[in-house]
Amino acid sequence: MEHRHEYEAIYHPNPSVPAKAIGIKAAEMRRCKTCLKEMPFVRIKNGWEPLFEDAESGDQGILLA
Repeated sequence: MEHRHEYEAIYHPNPSVPAKAIGIKAAEMRRCKTCLKEMPFVRIKNGWEPLFEDAESGDQGILLA
């Protein structure tokens, strides 16, 4: 049964200069309180957005490397 993820911040890396140049103001790694799934979020403009649309995608490991 699926649930709605309830993420809480666990780590706040500093965005790189190239990331800031494309509009990323802040970043944080969040973990779901229930299933412990982790997801990176970025702050763009005035809001936080998940970095990946599909957390199960094989691209996630490549982009975080």
